[in-house]
Amino acid sequence: MINYYKFDVMWMDQKIASVDLRPKGGGEPYVINYITSFNKQFSPTMEGPVSKEELQKWVKWRVFPETRANAEELLQSLGLTSYNRWAILQKTHGVMADDEIWVRFAGETLIHRDVCLRKHLYYPV
Repeated sequence: MINYYKFDVMWMDQKIASVDLRPKGGGEPYVINYITSFNKQFSPTMEGPVSKEELQKWVKWRVFPETRANAEELLQSLGLTSYNRWAILQKTHGVMADDEIWVRFAGETLIHRDVCLRKHLYYPV
């Protein structure tokens, strides 16, 4: 079963951060970064709570903007009827065309090859 409250932030097949939106005992979402000095690090601190604002900012960075010209067509292709960043993140795994960072939710067994947009570059036949 997929748990959308916990996810790993991946770069290719390397886990670069773990995020728990509902940590045991309550409190703010919690992040553990596994890398340093990387411009796409999840948060500025290596480990600890992350504010909901910071979390929303990160999710906004990983999904297409609501104002995108073909946003309605993209929503339809994802099976969504309205713009919801979290739903888009769940459907797209945060995959973008300009980097190889993506999200793997707890319970998933996906690897980079499964979500990569440029398979011809990374996994030629």
